Amino acid sequence: MADYVKPQFFVFLIVLIPGILGGWLAANRGRNIAGWCILCAFFPIFLMVIYFHKPLKEVEGKFKRCSSCHEFIKWREDICKYCNAAQHPIGGG
Repeated sequence: MADYVKPQFFVFLIVLIPGILGGWLAANRGRNIAGWCILCAFFPIFLMVIYFHKPLKEVEGKFKRCSSCHEFIKWREDICKYCNAAQHPIGGG
């Protein structure tokens, strides 16, 4: 049975997956992809930190700024959850 568990699988599961997930979350929030990828790979608890962080800038298809209070809201929301201001529609489609 010991032949089935190889060290490469350990590295893949414990280091690679949190690193990739952290980089993906960072990209969706307009943050440094490489830095968060490395940080989450070695310290997976930082996945929670990046998940709950607000974005640094508008990310098309993910986050936009409210036209009234300038907080970040999800891209498709019609009403800001912070100030209840109506939002302008995005793009034509």
